[in-house]
Amino acid sequence: MFQISTALIALNASLNNQNTYQILNNARVQVINKSSINTKESVVAELENLKPSLLIISSLLPGVIDLLEVISKTKQISPRTKIILTISENDKTRILNYFLSGVNAIVYSENIFEVLEQAIHQVNKGNLFICGTTTYGLRTLLQAQQNDGIKSDAGLLGLLTEREVEVLGSLTQGINYKQISKILFISESTVKTHINNIFTKLNVNDRTQAVLYALRHGIESLSKKPHQVLKNLINETVQK
Repeated sequence: MFQISTALIALNASLNNQNTYQILNNARVQVINKSSINTKESVVAELENLKPSLLIISSLLPGVIDLLEVISKTKQISPRTKIILTISENDKTRILNYFLSGVNAIVYSENIFEVLEQAIHQVNKGNLFICGTTTYGLRTLLQAQQNDGIKSDAGLLGLLTEREVEVLGSLTQGINYKQISKILFISESTVKTHINNIFTKLNVNDRTQAVLYALRHGIESLSKKPHQVLKNLINETVQK
């Protein structure tokens, strides 16, 4: 398992302080940027040289380029870098887009000192981390789509074979590769082949992104069990 050991910090001034560094130290994460990063463009420039294990970035960081572009470039430049994004408002549509583009964790700025270490541990395990009311926001968004009878454009899901849809449906329910092979009566190597094909067709890099894509585009198995999908997908402690 890839262990987080270095971090690039790109936070606004109120969060870029001794408390943040102490939390990172407790989590055994070394900050490697030499000075404060004040723009989104600077993040991209630093990534070229440093390729950190972890990028902690604020959604309010100024710059000309869009934050989604920064996330995309991060995954291109340094695919193994995990991204923790801090946000200050509950923009449901943007939150979903952040995860679809490759963010590994979202935390609210006002809660960062309480949850940052937990977020680091979870993304280090390969889990998606969503803090507090963000989870409620995603659930609400999915419920609203269902209650309004809105059918999402299937998008790239239409490229999947029937078997690949079955495999993706199993992934969304938190079923592991070995269990999928037993349920579908295929070998684990065949399951992995299907999953790789799914990633390629959906233009995603991992299971989390594939499941979130399916959530957004209305795959049938997900629309029937939105709460179970989120329960299995999101490993978090909901703060009320």
